[in-house]
Amino acid sequence: MVREEEIKRITDLLGQNPAGLTIEQVSRQLSINRTTAAKYLNFLIASGEIKKRNLGPAKIFTLSPKLPMSNFLNLWQDGIAVLSNELVIQQINDPLISLLSLDIEGMIGERIDESALAPYVDHKVMDLLKKAREGKEQVHIATFAINDREEKFRLKMIPLSLEKGGRGLGLIFEQLPHVTDSELGSIPKALEESKEGSPEKIELQRRIAEHRKIEKALVESEAKFRALVENITEVIFTLNDNDLITYVSPAIKNLTGYAPSDLMGKRLQEYIYSEDTVPFEKGLDLIRRGLGGPFEFRLMTMHSTIRWVQISGKTLANKPGGSGFHGVIADIHERKRVEDALRHANKQIVLLTSITRHDILNGITNLRLSLELIKNEPLNEKLLHFVEQQEKVIAQIQHQINFTRDYQNIGVRPPKWKDIGDRFLAAAATLPLGNITVESSVKNVEVFSDDLIERVFANLIENSLEHGETVTAIRFFSQVQGRNLVLVYEDDGAGIPNEEKELVFEHTRRGRISYGLFFSREVLAITGLSIHETGEAGKGVRFEILVPEGLFR
Repeated sequence: MVREEEIKRITDLLGQNPAGLTIEQVSRQLSINRTTAAKYLNFLIASGEIKKRNLGPAKIFTLSPKLPMSNFLNLWQDGIAVLSNELVIQQINDPLISLLSLDIEGMIGERIDESALAPYVDHKVMDLLKKAREGKEQVHIATFAINDREEKFRLKMIPLSLEKGGRGLGLIFEQLPHVTDSELGSIPKALEESKEGSPEKIELQRRIAEHRKIEKALVESEAKFRALVENITEVIFTLNDNDLITYVSPAIKNLTGYAPSDLMGKRLQEYIYSEDTVPFEKGLDLIRRGLGGPFEFRLMTMHSTIRWVQISGKTLANKPGGSGFHGVIADIHERKRVEDALRHANKQIVLLTSITRHDILNGITNLRLSLELIKNEPLNEKLLHFVEQQEKVIAQIQHQINFTRDYQNIGVRPPKWKDIGDRFLAAAATLPLGNITVESSVKNVEVFSDDLIERVFANLIENSLEHGETVTAIRFFSQVQGRNLVLVYEDDGAGIPNEEKELVFEHTRRGRISYGLFFSREVLAITGLSIHETGEAGKGVRFEILVPEGLFR
């Protein structure tokens, strides 16, 4: 897909230039236009992949520093294996390698039941791993022989998002102590009754030492986890069944001015800007039921100022949907401020462009009127030819100016979910189709797209009307391709020669200026969609619009 390829090229380039690059340098080194480079760089800033700093008048872009997942996993005392959804091993942390005396060589990339971990995943564990893929944590108690000793483990299988994208699983090996609390209570008395140096006393002393070692490991693990939670800039919180705050991390003070103790036992809604209370409750309800993703709202700070934040999270494990909840609040106030400034600046530019376009079109109208008056005068053949040439140039300029009216609206309004079959038929209804039949079998499919998606379909149909020559029928349908959706537009006209399949998306072809398909590709790219022509010359065109997973429903 175009966007993923360009984003990877940009991140690779920034990785090769740790000091950073300007928009112009990115544009020049990757041979892409400046507008496209700026669009992808802004997308990467919003997603946290890169950061921007000002150096005089220049804006310098660099990769954001990240803690590698392998280092993060090694903070845990428990053994952890990260698996893909196909149960292929992606990562193994050092504690698991040490605990099970594994040789990691060759294990990465193997299915877990075909690797050195196979002795620790019986049919029961494999079944639970497959259940965990459906989104619910699984737990299993198992006993393994480790260094000629039987050790008891609690195996946790949790769904997660992989570092490189996609869904996967975490398999956690939590070693359980050998002794219960009741057994520990009887150990001191047993020690007193045992003879010095006897096998019984030696075994009891060994069990006490082992228990203390496990307790120390648990304390250290908790300390590492607490340090991680309390030092990240995002706010971590939990709610109970009654929506009361039961935990909130210290980062809340930097965000709102309130200390964690100020919020404990209170409803989060008490600190939300009044106009956002209803949207917040709706968003929280959807995310609890697994029907929605992160959403934005405004918080009121201790000093009665407003800050934009984004919340994400899920229902607490082993709780029914709609009850206890744990989540993360991220500060997006600066991003929203920049977005508002850009939106205001864009409105000003659109207004100026509209005024300028109006004035130019008025001038063109006067010029065409003058030429018409000239043509009414006696002219020789040579002068008449010059006048006709001027009329063609003026018509072309008028067409280009009119095109800017559509192009200025790209990305002005945020993308929305749209019934794509309805939008296609609405576009077809605005065009003079004559005897050409139009058939659409796309029903009840919504695509996350720009407001101008209808104009994209109109451009495809106009292309058939203008260049199809023998077109009698147009078809619009969809196909599933892996996890993606492909929207297919076909006609039965003249088609496009192989050597011109990519050129049709350029704004200049064969010396002629044609913005329709160029405009369509740019509109689709706003939300990550891409378009290609795959038809056979002489048998009609076939435009395929690729809609990635997550952008259709």
